[in-house]
Parts: sequence; structure tokens; C-alpha cells
Amino acid sequence: MARQSRTQKQIAERYKGNLGYYNKIHPWRRARRLVTLLTLLLTIAAIWIFSRSGRETFFSAGPISSNHGAIAEKCAACHQQSAKNGSSLAPRELVAVLKARFRHGVAFEPIDQRCLTCHQQHLFHEANVVQNRSCSACHQEHAGPGPMRLVASSNCTSCHNDSRRMAAAAEKGSHLPSGAFNRHPHPPQQVVFELPRPPQGHTKVFSSFETNHPEFQLASVQHGDPDVLRFDHQRHFAADIPPVSGQKLDCNYCHKPDPNGQYYQRITFANNCQACHSLQFDARNPELRIPHGDVQLVRTFLRTLPAQYADYARLKRGQTNERQIQNFVALQIKQLRETFRTGEALEQAVFFTTDPYKPQQQMSTNVRAQFAGCAFCHEVKTVSNGAPAVTKPVLVDRWMSRANFDHAKHTSVKCDDCHHAVRSRDTSDILMPVKANCVTCHSAAGKATAECITCHTFHAPPAAQHIVAEAETTKPISTRQMLIGAVSSQRP
Repeated sequence: MARQSRTQKQIAERYKGNLGYYNKIHPWRRARRLVTLLTLLLTIAAIWIFSRSGRETFFSAGPISSNHGAIAEKCAACHQQSAKNGSSLAPRELVAVLKARFRHGVAFEPIDQRCLTCHQQHLFHEANVVQNRSCSACHQEHAGPGPMRLVASSNCTSCHNDSRRMAAAAEKGSHLPSGAFNRHPHPPQQVVFELPRPPQGHTKVFSSFETNHPEFQLASVQHGDPDVLRFDHQRHFAADIPPVSGQKLDCNYCHKPDPNGQYYQRITFANNCQACHSLQFDARNPELRIPHGDVQLVRTFLRTLPAQYADYARLKRGQTNERQIQNFVALQIKQLRETFRTGEALEQAVFFTTDPYKPQQQMSTNVRAQFAGCAFCHEVKTVSNGAPAVTKPVLVDRWMSRANFDHAKHTSVKCDDCHHAVRSRDTSDILMPVKANCVTCHSAAGKATAECITCHTFHAPPAAQHIVAEAETTKPISTRQMLIGAVSSQRP
């Protein structure tokens, strides 16, 4: 049976007649007071002495990462300096700091400013973000001596999976100039395909890449390639295409990795097309070829054919007798006139006919000319009282400018698994992967990393500052105008 405790009345009986009990000095109470006071004084003294001569790493939350190994012993590089460095807080400042912390929580702005002293190239997120996060919220230090942990997708979805924050970001973005969002500049020599920003911006709510991440914009808007160069991928995979230098045509024959292996070099006529499309003007004289890339040069070549044949006879056939050279030239011009009648007809056929040598199709490939005409690949337009206008091709270097990709890390994947070039017959086909292609591997089932940071960069580079500053003075242009302008700026 539980023991009954004494009542208040029973306890008070002990002090009956001794009401001054608590006014008397009791040895144990005095000892407790002295111990408490001494502990406080010793603590304050220890803090003061340690701040003057102790090791700051005593207060460290854990080992610093190898990324910041050079400043592992320099706490003041990120944190406020200690009293031993001559920058202790005055009592009034300390009180102000404590009040601010109790009212508003921990302030990350001071340490973020310390980050920017070294990481000056790292600006913050998109212009319509409602509230930027602190550096240390995503890049967490003192978690071990190895490399700093990658930013987890949970940091991104804390906003992107919050419908209220996304709605607020969309509202804020609707009042900003379009140029404020051009935060992904590229070198001027690159041609980048940029689609217009969606009306609500990129503010769709999603929880992970493999579940409800939006479809890639290139696929969702179904925009075509604005290039007018005629090209048929499927035709180039056909079985009747002969090998070139012993190599069967495949993706790797034309698409060569850049020095870093991340992207691919731009296709050029000289490097990738000329081996097959040699512009061989006359099968009887295989080394006499029409120039490429300059309309005026082509026109001059056609109008000076007698001189071209004469030089060919001297340089390629080794003829030195002028009478023999003239007879050779006369014979070649006579044979051309049998097909084209006049020089004007020849020029018209070269520029505007898709196959000026069609009557020769029954001949062997070793006999007939290999030139298929400018219009076979290019858009050619008539210009009154002038040379024809050939639309220059627009070869895009970057199709998905907001995403990072490294081809070198995907060499085990077949090109056609993502780009589907074998079935493409139209130039307008943009042969970029859709989200489903990526989810095949970048998901729990595919067992490849599917973090946001795998493809996206949170920070904007410094060049974005200049773009934002010029946003209000820049007139919007169409995608086609942008691409053609980018190419034209590279040519004199």
C-alpha cells in the first residue's frame, strides 16, 4: 500500500513557533549560492580566456569539407572574428544581436556575404524567386572531411513543390521584363535555340523528376527546327549509301565530340559533307569542282569556265602546249553546251535545279558528275538584277540551354535511343530526347542519379547581370530572327 504524504498542515507544524527559520543563515543554502556564483564566474572567465588564446575549432560543429580545406583553420574566413582578433562585440551590440535573434531567428546574411567574397561568380536564382535561400541552407558544411555533399532535390522541392510559393513566383514574374530571365548566356560563337518563356514562367508544381516533373519545353510546344537546309537523316542510314574511307555512315561519322566530350562540334560542309557531296562539276575532269559557300564566287567560276579549264589543263593534266590547251578547253565547252545550250542556262541549272545532271542518272557513279545543284540542299531565291540569294544554314549548337548535359557520361547509350534519327526525314524534326527517355535511367528503376542538380544550375553567371540591365531596351525577336542574327554576326 502506498505511503500517504503529509498534508500542508502537518508540514507547517514543524515550523510552529519558529517563523524566522528562512531568515537564518543555513550552511547548505550558503554553499549552494557560492557554488552557483562561482560556476557563473568561472564560465565567464573561461569564455574570455579562451576567446583570447584558445583554439576556435573547439566550437566547430564538425570537420570541414575538402572543398574548403584551405581555410579549415581560419574560422574568421566565414564566421565573425573572435575577441583575440580585436573585433569583439560591445555589450550594447551583443544585446542588440540577441534581441534580433530572439525576434527573427538566425540571420544568414552575414555568412552569405562571406561566401560571396570568394564565390563572386555565383549569383542567385531566377528573377521571379520570391525569397532566395541562404548559401548554407543548400551547401551544408561541417558534415565530414570529404567532398561537400551535393545539394539534395529536397532543397529544390521545398519551393517547387509548394503551390503557394509557385503562384507567388508566377505573379512576381508577370511584372518583370522578359530580359530579366535571360540568365543562361553562352559564348557568342554558339548558336543557342531559345524558346519564349511560358506565360507563367517555369512555375509548375512537382515533387520529383521521375513523377510529375514537366515535359521538356522542346517537346511540349512541338516547335520545329527553323533551319531551311534540306536534310534527310533516314536517307543517310540507307544500305545503298557506299562507305566513306571504309567507314559506313553512322551518327559518329558526322557528330564528333568537342575537346571536353560534353557536347559535339558544329557540322561543316568541308568536314562532314564534302567527302560524298564533292561538287564535282565534270565527271571527265573530276578535280574541277564548283566552289562552296559564296554565291558570287560560284557565279564568277561559271562565267570564267574557259579560264578554269585552261588552268585545269596546265595544273592537273600537265599540258604546256598552248594549242593543245585551247583544243582541250574548246572540247569541254562544246560538251557542256550540248547539255545546257547557253551559259545562262548552265547558271540557272546550277543554282535552281535540284539535279542538273538528271539525264546522267543511268551512268555509272564513276562517270557522271556528283554535283546535285545548290537547290538540292539549300533554299535559293531569285534576286532581280543580281546574283541568286542562297539562305545560309542555321546549325544550332545548344538546343536545351537551361539544362546541363554531358555526352561523355552517356557513351553506353545508343544515339538513336534518345535522338531517333533513323526515322527522321524532315529538317524540321528537332531530334532531342523527351522526358521519358531520361526517366528510363534517371529514376529509382533505372538506378541512375535523378537529383535536380544533375541537370540544372541554381546560380546564374555574372554575365546575366548585363543582360538584366539591358532587358528594358531590348526588343523581342522571333526565334528565327535570333538564330539568323547569331549566325550573321559571325560572318564579315
